[in-house]
Amino acid sequence: MRLSRKDEHSITAMLSLAATDRYAAPISLTELSESLGISTSYLEHIFSGLRKHGLVEGLRGVGGGYRLARPATQISIADILHATHALTDEDTLESVLATVDTRGLEAAQGWVELSRRIRDFLGELTLADFASTKPSSVWKQREDSVSNYIATMFPPHTVYNNSMSA
Repeated sequence: MRLSRKDEHSITAMLSLAATDRYAAPISLTELSESLGISTSYLEHIFSGLRKHGLVEGLRGVGGGYRLARPATQISIADILHATHALTDEDTLESVLATVDTRGLEAAQGWVELSRRIRDFLGELTLADFASTKPSSVWKQREDSVSNYIATMFPPHTVYNNSMSA
């Protein structure tokens, strides 16, 4: 799976919204454009898809802008990628299997299962896992989650400072 620029910008913009209090003043696309270095017209295009999928809500008028439609704990990375059409839904996966002939069925079933696992993994990762209004908060993972299992496979590296050993 390779994320497009649109997917990356959508996730980044949603993380920016998640880093602010949902009930504070909404963020204008102009502010977001300046802070992220993305054109306002491109953000309008991105946010129209996010709004259609119920991930953001727009507020009109002076002081208007966008904010998350739900708390960051209830919006997964998979939700965002569904809005950008980077992830396919269950019906699309099943329709792929229906069109494959018997020679390619085993390989197609493998790809469908891999797609399901990727979707499930990204469904576990919420915006709240990556963005917080409190800098001291720590990303908490469920002990039985796939992301926790992967994290244990790759422990953090220890960095040694040579200047202190004199």
